Amino acid sequence: MRIFLAAVLAWLTLPLAQPLGAEVETVRLLVPEGTQLQGLSTADDDTGATGWVRIEVPIEESAEKTAAGLAIEIGAPVIVEQRYELFAPQDDPSFGSQWYLENTGQAGGTADADIDAITAWGSATGDGVVVALIDSGVNMTHSDLDGQIWSNRGWDFVDDDDDPSPAGTNSDEGHGTAVAGIIAAEANGVGTVGVAPESTLMVIRSCSQGACWSLDIANGIYYAIDEGADVINLSLGSITSEDDLLEAAIAYARSKDVLVVTASGNESIDLDGLPIGQQLIPGGLPLSNILTVAASDRRDVLAGFSNYGPETVDIVAPGLDILTTGVTGNYVTAHGTSFASPMVAGVAALLLSEEPGMGHQELFARITAFVDRPQGVAGSSGSGRLNAGRTLTAHFIDTATSVFASAIDWLAESNITKGCNPPENHRFCPGERVTRGQMAVFLARAFHLPATTRDYFDDDEGAYYENAANRMRAAGLTVGCAPTKYCGANQIKRAEMAAMLSRALSLPGTSLNRFVDDDGSTFEIAINKIAEAGITVGCNPPRYDRFCPDDRVTRGQMAAFIQRSVKLSGSS
Repeated sequence: MRIFLAAVLAWLTLPLAQPLGAEVETVRLLVPEGTQLQGLSTADDDTGATGWVRIEVPIEESAEKTAAGLAIEIGAPVIVEQRYELFAPQDDPSFGSQWYLENTGQAGGTADADIDAITAWGSATGDGVVVALIDSGVNMTHSDLDGQIWSNRGWDFVDDDDDPSPAGTNSDEGHGTAVAGIIAAEANGVGTVGVAPESTLMVIRSCSQGACWSLDIANGIYYAIDEGADVINLSLGSITSEDDLLEAAIAYARSKDVLVVTASGNESIDLDGLPIGQQLIPGGLPLSNILTVAASDRRDVLAGFSNYGPETVDIVAPGLDILTTGVTGNYVTAHGTSFASPMVAGVAALLLSEEPGMGHQELFARITAFVDRPQGVAGSSGSGRLNAGRTLTAHFIDTATSVFASAIDWLAESNITKGCNPPENHRFCPGERVTRGQMAVFLARAFHLPATTRDYFDDDEGAYYENAANRMRAAGLTVGCAPTKYCGANQIKRAEMAAMLSRALSLPGTSLNRFVDDDGSTFEIAINKIAEAGITVGCNPPRYDRFCPDDRVTRGQMAAFIQRSVKLSGSS
């Protein structure tokens, strides 16, 4: 079955997948390792991790009937192997500029129609992260790539050896080198720079002379995972029915919590509207660790060649006129969703460099949450256009309109909170009410309360806040809600928070009587103390003569109170 790598030019039209038997006189079949075969030659006898062996036999009426007949004959399952065709990028001798990293409007572009890489590099550059590139091989002697290659280089599943270099220098073989430069070209003052310029490339060659077979790709995925790759880039795909081999391999990557970034393809079609039984493979497979990428241009418009569809495509990234490394040691300008995909893989590497161990779900959530949403790509993906800068520097996607946004960011930067929706933690939920358990955790972190071996409460055994509640009690910030009870699930009142903060700061007495709605309250003195200290101005602007002591505290309000308190104490 014909399948294409997503690197064709925008104007190249490809036919839909056709039966292999229409093109060749033999068919490649996969049989289980150890199967006894008589009179059949084995195309290669290295099964890799998949457990399948490739054989090549004369075709009968169709590939499927040939496979079915052999399965009956040998009494074992037989798979028709799928074929991937590589259409390499067109070369351009001019270097141009890497507008996709920093777009100032050059060459007719739109200013800021880029991924804000410079902002991202202020946080991370990819150090310590291994990106597996499963493609046509890489020219590992290129001046921008020779220092970026993984210590063991990788593997060649086409020739079954440890040299994953391209077979030649024609454009078919240049695909992998072009993709490699977008991910990891070194910031060495020469040529180009990659999105993650200090990341490492594990080079896996699964394509040659424009053809990539599913067994080689699947073996490459298993190899990458078993050898410790942190991210996998697959700039390939096809509109076809199924590929159980690739689906199983990517599911294996998911089981190891590894993100697989792939391209949406270049047929200018709506992938969400495909006929029943057809899908984009691998990008449309129902696996949570696949992130599928469409392509945009320097004007922040969806590239004319790019496939699209908000259900199938997850994000858009620059993919037209992309200056990158060439297979002969030169530089080329490439076009295709093949070159949008490695931009996203590079950003995943940046995130993992900043926070090692981040799982595929959180990577997916953060990359697709912190996007730009220009009108030119609206509706083409499930999110928007990649923004590396925001992905690396923004904390939460739901705080932009909050009056407490800066305090919330400070809370995150001070490691007092990670968010409200683990494992992704890309939301803060500023309007949600704070529980006493949550408050204990926040204050224990904010004021670095000392550890204690005392167990004061009997209603928090095993709770996430148990340790923090005991530290709060030992430090004198709370006595609980009743003898031996902490009541961690109860929502905390503004008055209770005032008392905790007043005690944490050891605020002096005051004669101030700021508010009219707390007279006679048990917490009146504490409320006046934090008012005089500048921690609160009240709850009813613009008069501010009320404190609303019985109102429940929101997470946004809590962030502001804690920030002011910690800065006042000088413990930040």
